[in-house]
Amino acid sequence: MKSPFISRVKIKNFRNFLDVDVKLNHKQVIIGENSIGKTNFLRAIQIILDKGFTDYNRQLDSSDFHDSLVDPMENGEEITITIEIRNYEHNRQLVAQFEDAVVSTEPPTLQLNYKYYPIKDENELILRYQYVIYKGINEEKHFKHDDRSLLNIKVIGALRDVERELNSNRNSPLYKLVKQYDIDQDELIDISEEMRSAADEILNLDEIRDIKKIIEEKFSTLAGLQRDNTVNLRPYDIDIERLLYTIQVFMGLKERPVSELSLGLANILYVSLMMLLLKDRTVPRIIKNEDYQGLIDKDDGEIMTECYDISTSEINYIIKDDINLDTQKKLYAFFDKNNYQPHTITILALEEPEAHLHPVLQRLIYREVLHKSENSVIFTTHSPYITAISPLESIVHGRYEDEQTKMFSTSDLKLEQKEKEDIERYLDAKKGEIYFGKGVLLVEGITEEYIIPKVAELMGTSLDDLGIIVCNIHSTNFKPYVQILNSLKIPWCLITDGDFYELEIQDDNGKEKKKKHYHRNWEEGKPQNFRGLELMNKMLVDLEIIKDEDIPSTNFSEQFDLLSENGCFVGFYTFEVDSMHVTNEEGLETFKKVYSEVRTGGEKEQENFNTELDNKNFWNGLKKIDNNISKGRFAQRLSAHLTIEMVPDYIINAINEIIKKVKNIHE
Repeated sequence: MKSPFISRVKIKNFRNFLDVDVKLNHKQVIIGENSIGKTNFLRAIQIILDKGFTDYNRQLDSSDFHDSLVDPMENGEEITITIEIRNYEHNRQLVAQFEDAVVSTEPPTLQLNYKYYPIKDENELILRYQYVIYKGINEEKHFKHDDRSLLNIKVIGALRDVERELNSNRNSPLYKLVKQYDIDQDELIDISEEMRSAADEILNLDEIRDIKKIIEEKFSTLAGLQRDNTVNLRPYDIDIERLLYTIQVFMGLKERPVSELSLGLANILYVSLMMLLLKDRTVPRIIKNEDYQGLIDKDDGEIMTECYDISTSEINYIIKDDINLDTQKKLYAFFDKNNYQPHTITILALEEPEAHLHPVLQRLIYREVLHKSENSVIFTTHSPYITAISPLESIVHGRYEDEQTKMFSTSDLKLEQKEKEDIERYLDAKKGEIYFGKGVLLVEGITEEYIIPKVAELMGTSLDDLGIIVCNIHSTNFKPYVQILNSLKIPWCLITDGDFYELEIQDDNGKEKKKKHYHRNWEEGKPQNFRGLELMNKMLVDLEIIKDEDIPSTNFSEQFDLLSENGCFVGFYTFEVDSMHVTNEEGLETFKKVYSEVRTGGEKEQENFNTELDNKNFWNGLKKIDNNISKGRFAQRLSAHLTIEMVPDYIINAINEIIKKVKNIHE
């Protein structure tokens, strides 16, 4: 069963956040530039949920108020933090404990609040500040330590010392994981006694006897008249608790200790242990024989024989590994009813989980965590390898805007399943780059991917310097990409071919038949249109950015203008043909030169290409490029020779517009 998760966070006046209200998902990946407030976002949640925090940690001061507030504590400003929890209703323990925190039943939602506020006297003078943490909407229903024992958050910082954490005895995640199992105490006592007896044999060694003797003699010499000079040696006490927390992890065939592991492998081990430690324990993995027999006799107890096998020791029963999802749900309901085991629900937060990990390992590990784990996890990351494999609805983008940090989420993103699958494959292949741009320029093909950065340079601007990313989506289906960018409030523009066509209407035995002819020349008065216009108009209408009635039905010039006003820049034909049309003779010579550099045929092939361009048969020239070289290879080489005179206006206008959008936000 998937664990409870934080579904919403609202923050006012706290550090980076003047007023933030963001929805979250069961798995959450928070991205944004350095100093945007990712750590402070987690800190706000910790103030309510972290059971390791003291009153001192929760008592804030003037430095914790947003910088835009002038003398906040003198003026009575408040800091408020609200978190909402969902997916808790299958847990009877949480349902009972947090009845006062329920703020919705559709869907079931808990609300927890923090308020840092002034205490005033009868004359409204501020005496001091204090905080209150409460459930639901009633400030009298305090959220206390025993509540955090049932529901809390564990934050693993970016600068974590994994070796120290794993070797910290009682605080080690391995020790805590071992303690979750109901190990028979009598068995531990017997083992402890056997180990003590074996250790006592050490004292009979001649070397140990001699050590005892010389220590005693030296002590007597130095102690003078000290009465009791007897020195005794014995092994370290082996009680059952020490027996458990002295268990250590050793890796590989050579059994290397954690101290000898690479930082990357140590991090993998640590995260693995934490994920296991925080797993829901309603369904036990091991059941003692006598408990098993009692559970079989319960209603629906036959599920036990389906899900458990006797262990090799024949003392316990161990859960099977291949239980299907429906049976898992039935088993969970059975144990929740018949074998109630109180346990803590802990939400795991990792800052920069990519630390010390090779990109391949990042993808392997966190694909498992993000897509298969039952635990609720929050990541903050700069890694495109993690965002590339993140569920589409699990991204939060933090951005500094209007002198404050704002957070935007994809949690409400609505995509068709095919679109979702397509875009996830794209993000996986492109390493999630679309999320990291201050602005994104969407293009439909490889030609624009090569050409546009060069055009920006010719215009005197580096797109990289402005954080603008060119994303080639390899199609004209821009809609899901625009939806993602809109949900994260990342400014975008797109560039697509016009794909002008002439519509031929034929008489097919008395039935009208329409046929589109692309690559024709424009002539007034003929039935003709632009596929690019049609697609972009439909996309904007589907996204409710414009309405059908806004589209000038017969005036193509006004349609081009309307699309440009909404970030869609459409060519006339395709880039190559549009460029050949607008350029001068010098530009056409550049096309010929590039063709000569990359063609595989002989001089006759070059001559034929030159002839087509000389005769203004630009479509035939493009066909020769496509058939003999490929548009991508040609564009790659063309970008090295491109001049601004060869660039169609719609490309220049798109670059200017995305630059303007980014500067309006970030300057």
